[in-house]
Amino acid sequence: MKSIKVKRILAAVLAASMVMASAVTVSASGSGTSDPGVSSSESSSSSDESSSASVSVTTYAETMSKKADAPVSVAGVNVVTSVGGVYAAQKVRGVAVTTPAASVKASLGLTGNQKAAIIIYDTDAKKSYRAMESINAAAAAIGGTVVASLNIDLGAKENGKWVTLSSGSVGLVAGLPKGADTSKEYCAICVQPGGVVTVLEDQDTNPATVTFEVQAGLGTYALTAK
Repeated sequence: MKSIKVKRILAAVLAASMVMASAVTVSASGSGTSDPGVSSSESSSSSDESSSASVSVTTYAETMSKKADAPVSVAGVNVVTSVGGVYAAQKVRGVAVTTPAASVKASLGLTGNQKAAIIIYDTDAKKSYRAMESINAAAAAIGGTVVASLNIDLGAKENGKWVTLSSGSVGLVAGLPKGADTSKEYCAICVQPGGVVTVLEDQDTNPATVTFEVQAGLGTYALTAK
């Protein structure tokens, strides 16, 4: 994987535009994620609003769940995803984990009966305003345009409970949104808690998809045309 750190380019911009939380949370049921650009105090202020919708969100997450080894249509081609979880992104044409199932446990350092799990949702500036502010600044720095953005939490489940991971990664392929210009080159821009912004080059040759590494834990990833 070729990763290009753009912190030097964006140092002044990021200092003014974002303050990243040092920790994020995920519900044990795996029904949602937190914005990596929102602090714990900001998240708690919206808890009353979100609690009334928790039942419907959980139901939606369940309907969008896929088991490991399930086929997923990515840009019109069936791809077997090796990690189970909530695949709720609608703005892209499918998402699947491409790391072979036999390698996932070692890649993430899982122990005992821990099983890898992933939660993928669409996001935007309203849902993840600080993360998207940083991503848009990174896209501008490389002369790119964001075409879709996702909140992705890569963790594990153990005895029915969510386990937050802090190291390791898996490969993920995402289909470009319908109408995206496939004559352009694409990459993924990632922002993680702590303020690390990384440009992840496309690892495949299919003009309709972008393949990149997803790091353990929570991050916002934007598919970006260059």
